[in-house]
Amino acid sequence: MKKLICVMLSVSLMLLATSCNFLVKNDDQEQFDYPVTVGNLVFEKAPDGVVVLSDNLADIILACGYEGKLSGRSDICTQEGLELLPSVGTPDSPDIGMLREMNTSLVLSDEIFDDETKQQIADLGADILVIKPASNKNELVKLYGNIASVLGGSYSGKMKAMDTFDSIQESLDSMKNEVMDKNVVSTVCYIYDIDGDQCKVAYGNDYSAELFDYAQLTNIAADDDDGFIGIDVLLRGNPDTIFCAEGVSEKLRVNEDLSSLSAVLRNRIYTLPEKYLKLQGNTCLVTVDYLIAKTQENYTQKQKWPDEFNIVEEVEYVAPFEPKVGIFYTVGETYLPVRYIEERLIGLGYMEGEADETFTVETAAAVSAFQTANGLSVTGIADYDTLTVLLSNDAVSSANAGEATYSPE
Repeated sequence: MKKLICVMLSVSLMLLATSCNFLVKNDDQEQFDYPVTVGNLVFEKAPDGVVVLSDNLADIILACGYEGKLSGRSDICTQEGLELLPSVGTPDSPDIGMLREMNTSLVLSDEIFDDETKQQIADLGADILVIKPASNKNELVKLYGNIASVLGGSYSGKMKAMDTFDSIQESLDSMKNEVMDKNVVSTVCYIYDIDGDQCKVAYGNDYSAELFDYAQLTNIAADDDDGFIGIDVLLRGNPDTIFCAEGVSEKLRVNEDLSSLSAVLRNRIYTLPEKYLKLQGNTCLVTVDYLIAKTQENYTQKQKWPDEFNIVEEVEYVAPFEPKVGIFYTVGETYLPVRYIEERLIGLGYMEGEADETFTVETAAAVSAFQTANGLSVTGIADYDTLTVLLSNDAVSSANAGEATYSPE
């Protein structure tokens, strides 16, 4: 009996000790989470006065729910949830006076400062932590862990980071699986800029490769090794859809060499600000959702897209020739205007293939489909009334008319 009592007392003491440890951990969490070492910096406690200059790091901080740890941001950190934070200027040249007023103790950046700026920040008694963007999934896991451990602790922060990362991956996998079930292959290219006969593009070593993979898109520049391809390579790849940085869309449309691209003819060019190929927090869900929605039919949009996403670029169509009463085109005829007619039918989604100067049975079928969708007499002949509508900005596309894209048998 005495032995049994002793055992029970021992068990009770062990439970009490465990309970006390639990209470201590809850009351004084930092003694378990800190110090934290990241790079060459050691944090004895959670830092106060944290300013983030990188929009990518800000995106991850928001995803992990640590925005309350921030006291300032740079001009480029414009995500929803950060708009009330004061700005300290540009990422590469922050306002030192503002940093001083905020009692900044830590500056988070993804770029190395020049010596003068580093010294000015050091004179404030603040640390600089530079964390580069990830280029693959393994690096991304580490990036999440480093940021969250600094702001939330070596245990609590990393647990939060892993939960957040896993949640984002599950959402991305879900979108990917939905597209895989459709078994549709779509080719794309993202163009940062066009200079002469060279295009700066997203390629296989970019983080964008991960995003294209989740969207189940084949990047025609995936095998490129430096991010630059010639216009000739772009023409050979002839992507179904082109995404591009601001200002590039117009360069594509006015370039005579690129006017025959499928994406140009079908007006499948979408402006997607380049930062969206680089942000690695919740924003990557928005980007992948957008990529899929613009390249896959019957996909239901799941994310709220920012206003700066130029969903459809409205471009005024300039007629290559003027219709004339009594002049028409029909099967068997070969004239230069027929090429323009076919290019317009292809662009509006009523015809597939390459435009030439011969009016074929397939051309007539496409004209008939266009006439039906636009409330014209259905004859299959490109007459004055048909051409007047076809060569105008009022022409209704196949997609807007609810018609399937014409595909000759």
